[in-house]
Amino acid sequence: MSTLAAIRLRDLDYWKDHLTGHSSILLKNNNIPSKTDYCMPTEHMATPFHTLIPKRDEWTSATPGQEGALSFYTDGSKLDNQNSLVGRVARQSWPHIDKARSNALCNLSRRDCSLVIRSLTGHWLIGIHAQRLNSPYNDFCRSCRDEEEEESPEHFFCFCPALSSRRFRFLGKPFLDGLGDLASLSPRKIAQFVQSSNWTPF
Repeated sequence: MSTLAAIRLRDLDYWKDHLTGHSSILLKNNNIPSKTDYCMPTEHMATPFHTLIPKRDEWTSATPGQEGALSFYTDGSKLDNQNSLVGRVARQSWPHIDKARSNALCNLSRRDCSLVIRSLTGHWLIGIHAQRLNSPYNDFCRSCRDEEEEESPEHFFCFCPALSSRRFRFLGKPFLDGLGDLASLSPRKIAQFVQSSNWTPF
């Protein structure tokens, strides 16, 4: 969380790097992007606006909404006309509304909750998703170092042989059949697995 706080301070121009001490935290991690879209939240109580959340078929042929409207695509799904990693991973790992599972997620620490949300929605800098965002990324898995294996959520959660012992310890099996297996696992176990892997989802 200290790294995330430092990134936010940097992007608000409140941060100055130093070679020693806590202020060197951003210099020690090569996976941190040089710039993010973080900005200072502001309230606009008197500004009228309308929020439109279109379905995919509504924006594949044209931009939905009124002319001149602002459009936000938060999952990278409009980049390079490729399918959304975010929606695909989330639909398989959390396929339906589950009150008990949602409560379990909210009862985690802020850091663990963030780990689970980022990893299950694909909002972390690995493989193709990092490449689309022009952030540093690995061409192949950072754990097993197999150059034939693309770094992806499927490989990480299900198939990476280097993570099999951790997967067995926290997720109950050395290998998963697919991302759908995560749907029956508690958020706490998922957070423990992600933490143990050293794949930081920032």
